Amino acid sequence: MSSDAGIAPRRLHVAEAFLAALDNLREMVLGALVVLIAGGQSLGFGLVLGLIGLGIGLVAGYLRWSHTSYWVSGRALHFRTGVLSPDDTSIPVGRIQAIDSIQGPIQRVFGVQALHVQTAGGGSEGEIVLRAVADDEARRLRSVVGLPDPVELGLPEWRLRAGPLLVAALTGPQLGVLLPLVGALAAGGDNLLSDDQGERLLDELPDDAGGIAVLVAVAAGATLLLSVLGAIVAFAGFTLVRDGDRLRIRRGLLQRRTASLPLARVHAVDVVEGVLRRPFGLASVRIETAGYRKERAAAQTLLPLVRTRDVPRLLAELLPALALDGGPEQLRRPPSRARRRYALAPALAAALLGIALAVALPRAWPAIPALALAGASEGLLRHRAAGWRDDGRHLVIRSRLLARRTLIARVDRLQEHGTSASLLQRRARLADFQAAVGSGRTGRVRHLEADAARSLFERLRLPAPSR
Repeated sequence: MSSDAGIAPRRLHVAEAFLAALDNLREMVLGALVVLIAGGQSLGFGLVLGLIGLGIGLVAGYLRWSHTSYWVSGRALHFRTGVLSPDDTSIPVGRIQAIDSIQGPIQRVFGVQALHVQTAGGGSEGEIVLRAVADDEARRLRSVVGLPDPVELGLPEWRLRAGPLLVAALTGPQLGVLLPLVGALAAGGDNLLSDDQGERLLDELPDDAGGIAVLVAVAAGATLLLSVLGAIVAFAGFTLVRDGDRLRIRRGLLQRRTASLPLARVHAVDVVEGVLRRPFGLASVRIETAGYRKERAAAQTLLPLVRTRDVPRLLAELLPALALDGGPEQLRRPPSRARRRYALAPALAAALLGIALAVALPRAWPAIPALALAGASEGLLRHRAAGWRDDGRHLVIRSRLLARRTLIARVDRLQEHGTSASLLQRRARLADFQAAVGSGRTGRVRHLEADAARSLFERLRLPAPSR
């Protein structure tokens, strides 16, 4: 079906009224709590205030729903919302890159989904957001604008099953999911510890090394558990489909997300081999696009867990423009004489950490040489991992900072590249090379031969050959 068929003006599903009411209630709850706490009002007064707020929220939600509509006409998608001063948005059908969907708990109760209409350069938040659309209406809208539902196409899927999902959660937990929780605990902690009860709680905390160690271990274990659960919530039900010139990704346990990404928007991929994954030959693959540069790691993930040896084959199937002849292992390396430079910086940093620890705990002085040795070993591993490759169409940069990361970028999508050298590097005829893609991801190789760094810089200044 083409966009000429059009869609007559229609409201969203009635679930939008409840979603709008919840938005209004969230805004009023904080104010109500301030009034109750500061004014010392009774529980009954708070209950009455809550019922009034609920009524106002439901009325406001109904008004917002009744004054929100969308339609397709004149080869454009139109969206109008607002009671007193309506806002109108129109997007030509030709500019629509994708229609992503999100299905949170409330949408799942009503059997609807939120649609995010994406245009070039957009992120996970669409230029138009239809928060409550029935499944059949969503399929019709996609069909009218020329973006059929991948479920109807019967395309082969790459799926993250339960076993690999658990491995992905245990070896690469989503620490970013903890930030909102940490912020809430910090805000609540200030209030809790500011009164006499908080001071008594602090007095009861252990002040010996063993007790503190137990507290730290418990806190670390709770953090790890929450981050593992966050990874499961983010990637449960993960499926990936290549539908012609676009990728379609579905993921999420509590909030099911469906994203569609045109292949042309993918500037690079980042193959991340974490500390717990690399010994088992496992990695994750992230996509680098300008539109998703500010999104969380989960939204940038192409493959949450994959065997490293399978990456070249999967890239050839999913992102042919980033497929490498011979795989990413055929890299040029920094010179052997640069090993001591790779080892020196982390060894000094680790030794300084050991000195600071010895100042705080005099018996910890043996940690100084141990930490320095560990730092030097990490530096030698960085030298071993570092490398680059340029075949005219692709630039590959590999580096290590605990995790080993391989950036595979299209040369015609590089935003910038350059070389730099300190005074000591110039005396040793060495230089660093770095390149950045549109997402902001920068790849860097340190201590190359100066002539090799300049040669690579000059080659990348030339126009990339067309495919």
